[in-house]
Amino acid sequence: MITKSSVINETSRWVIWWLEERKKKLREQLSETMSVNPFLLPILFELHDLSSLSELNKLIVASHLMTGHATGFGKLMDEKILPKVFGTTKLDAPFRRQSKIYSKSCFDEVDHIIKRKNGNPDILSLKAGKWTIQLTMAVQLNAAFHEIKTNYGSSFGQIAVGVFYGTKAGLTDKYDILRGINRGKNHDVVDLTDQVFVYAGREFWSWLNDGEDQTQDWVIQGIKQGLAQDNSRKECGDLLKSFESTVEAKYRKYFQPGKDVNWEMLLTDING
Repeated sequence: MITKSSVINETSRWVIWWLEERKKKLREQLSETMSVNPFLLPILFELHDLSSLSELNKLIVASHLMTGHATGFGKLMDEKILPKVFGTTKLDAPFRRQSKIYSKSCFDEVDHIIKRKNGNPDILSLKAGKWTIQLTMAVQLNAAFHEIKTNYGSSFGQIAVGVFYGTKAGLTDKYDILRGINRGKNHDVVDLTDQVFVYAGREFWSWLNDGEDQTQDWVIQGIKQGLAQDNSRKECGDLLKSFESTVEAKYRKYFQPGKDVNWEMLLTDING
């Protein structure tokens, strides 16, 4: 088990690192990386009861940044928190290339190896939330897990799918399908209910850390500690205002005083 102080301090360290990575995006003002849907934008303008470029700009920027935040946070968990804080082995490309077993395609959706004190290591496919797995992936995971258990089962303890936020009760039926459980329509899956397990939320963090029920609480304490030590709220606020100004200038030509928003010009500029 990883101790409370270690989880808090190491999580804090990597949160501080991640905050700096997110601030880089604002510092560099990468507005050219934004992808705007010219068909959706006029609908959102009405749906959100917006009346100015400034209001629309805040919506565009927030949406753009939130997508990056969510993707980046998933990578933080997968590439830093689990291997650096909890000592898992991340099955990244270099590791797979040098391994005869893990280079097999059936391990493509396996993200981590979790060493256990007693017995064989567990293997983990890490997911963010309830909507991360769609039907096609669920069926593919079932087939991959079946192949792993058939060909390499003696080398591992559990095969687990871990969802780092939410609860098992709140997951979609796709998490049942990957274990071979059909509820309603009959999918081409193998019953692996005694071999593949799904853990979500507190249960997942406890499973990861050898049964310690308070593990997720230690992680959030580490996040809070990192935020307190980083102390960059004002800097981020200033960077955000600068970023918003850059984006607003890019779309100003479509908002002429006394005229309707020129959505047609925006469409032409984006689509040709």
